[in-house]
Amino acid sequence: MITDSVDEIASIVKNGGIVVFPTETVYGIGALATNKESCLRIYKIKNRPSDNPLIVHFASKQQIKNNCIIPKIAESLLNEFSPGALTLVLNKKNESLFSCGLDTVAVRIPNHTKARELIALTGPIAAPSANPSGKPSYTRFEDILNEFSGKVDGILQAEEPSFGMESTVLDLSKGNPILLRTGSIDQKTIESRLGIKIESPMNSEILSPGMKYRHYAPNGKVFISKYIPSLNEIIAMQKQKSKNQLKSIDYSNLVIARIGFSIDDKTSLDRVIENNLDYMSSIYKFLLDCDNSKVEIIYCQEPNDGEFADTIWDRLKKASLQ
Repeated sequence: MITDSVDEIASIVKNGGIVVFPTETVYGIGALATNKESCLRIYKIKNRPSDNPLIVHFASKQQIKNNCIIPKIAESLLNEFSPGALTLVLNKKNESLFSCGLDTVAVRIPNHTKARELIALTGPIAAPSANPSGKPSYTRFEDILNEFSGKVDGILQAEEPSFGMESTVLDLSKGNPILLRTGSIDQKTIESRLGIKIESPMNSEILSPGMKYRHYAPNGKVFISKYIPSLNEIIAMQKQKSKNQLKSIDYSNLVIARIGFSIDDKTSLDRVIENNLDYMSSIYKFLLDCDNSKVEIIYCQEPNDGEFADTIWDRLKKASLQ
């Protein structure tokens, strides 16, 4: 079912169905967080590794308090940044919340009116990003229709994501906040507004999505470059790399796409971005367009220094892992 009715989508969720819905960050594919069988269906639909946790979405701070232990720092973070693109890993009070067998759960209140309306009707919804595992996240309704029509029980048609990048994830289950994933709220912004220091993870325990597995990767080979080379330069570099190969390669039909702040010989496959914020909202759409156009070589310019640089670097590096 494809509908703009929150009530209809809520009915599907409450009856054990799987739905796709927008948030302000990216689209999510969700199920009732207290229905283990439904949550496990999400893993099959996405082909997601079974030990990769799901973020549980709530409609309000009170709903989180009813289900999780909230330390003082979590209260401050929720007051400052929620609803919004911040996910907190907390210790559970409600053991029925699905969390891959962990004593902790990643929680967030989306800043998307229809998403919160949905969750208010259903209760907490466990929802990773709505995309095949390892591929770029989806931020356009047309991409959702192409990928998930016939695979899920319902798709909510509402305002598309505006950020275009996943939430920032902090682990608060052990005391001081630990950064598990960079995202749509910059780490320095959080630190400066609350006067806190965010630490880096010290072990490999998987408490949050985005910590272990290949993510955000298109089919083409991704290169990260300080400056965007011309098409002729890229072809020359590819020829140099393959000069010792036994078979001859025809580079005249090589499909190339680039994203950056300045592209002198821009083609229809290229994307020029204005700043880091524009980069964040554009990168997944660009990478999906590359797949749709069967792009073989992808050049991504390094982000500018400053806000969101760490987040963009994180996504580019993961996308370039082949």
